[in-house]
Amino acid sequence: EIRGLGGLSTVYSDNDIDLLVRGGVTPLESAAGTVSPVRGITTRTTTGGAADTTWRELTTILIVDDVIPAVRQALRSKFARAKNTAQSRSAIRSQVIVELEKKVTEEIIDSYGEVTVTASEDDPTVCLVEFSFAVAHGLNQIYLTVHITV
Repeated sequence: EIRGLGGLSTVYSDNDIDLLVRGGVTPLESAAGTVSPVRGITTRTTTGGAADTTWRELTTILIVDDVIPAVRQALRSKFARAKNTAQSRSAIRSQVIVELEKKVTEEIIDSYGEVTVTASEDDPTVCLVEFSFAVAHGLNQIYLTVHITV
């Protein structure tokens, strides 16, 4: 719900909504006096001048903004005074996996890749943690194909 907005002057068709979404616009709808987004979209439609839908969905940005700080906070709270040893790095790797598994269980991410934890070659006080993850995509539309026999 978006508070503070009254009725909307236009009701969009499904085709209009698709055009707005592809153009980087979040369409709104009003139902029972409540205004809400049909679909959360960012304005980013290109990368380096080329069309790119990677970051179009607002949920993608929100998931990235959820996962990385959650992992960072978990590590900060558990390893504040740790030493940069093989044992600590192994524990850090395990904790990152625990946090990523939580996100998989919560259906925030679909999966994650190999988690590596190494000591920086340039600075012995720095630990480098690397991982990848796949964002769980929202369900925005359901298309029906119906075969009717009479």
